[in-house]
Amino acid sequence: MSKDSIGQLQEEAAAAFSRLLNKILWGRKYPRDYGTGELLHMAEAQLLDHIGSQRNATTTALAQQLGVSKAAISTLVTKLEARGYISKTVSTVHGKIKHLTLTGQGRKARKNFRTHHARLQGYLVGITPAELRGHLNMLLRMERFIDDHHEQLKRTLQLKRSI
Repeated sequence: MSKDSIGQLQEEAAAAFSRLLNKILWGRKYPRDYGTGELLHMAEAQLLDHIGSQRNATTTALAQQLGVSKAAISTLVTKLEARGYISKTVSTVHGKIKHLTLTGQGRKARKNFRTHHARLQGYLVGITPAELRGHLNMLLRMERFIDDHHEQLKRTLQLKRSI
């Protein structure tokens, strides 16, 4: 493949990634009903999914898994607990640690979110394991780009604050 062809493919991939991000961000603005009669934002449904997929979930672990700040997770946890989707229990090992679990309402919302998630997986049917590995590699590279970009923004903001 010629250098120009690779550059063109890189340009098209970057444009597709940017377009995909815009569409995801647009879709995350609008809450939907995940079977509970109440509207939940995608971030809330994803958090419920992660809590439901593990034992003894904590805000720190969830923040790392979801790639957001602990403060953002804590805010969502407070809202979801107040709305009856999750409950907190104090750890028997470390009194400061609170484990998160789903209530019946939380399990219902998670079940309906998993149906939505299964639709996404359906779009990946027919892709070979090698292709999936290639796509995953690209997604991880894009994630590193976003992480690097965020770190640069943080440094810039810190510098501006110190002036």
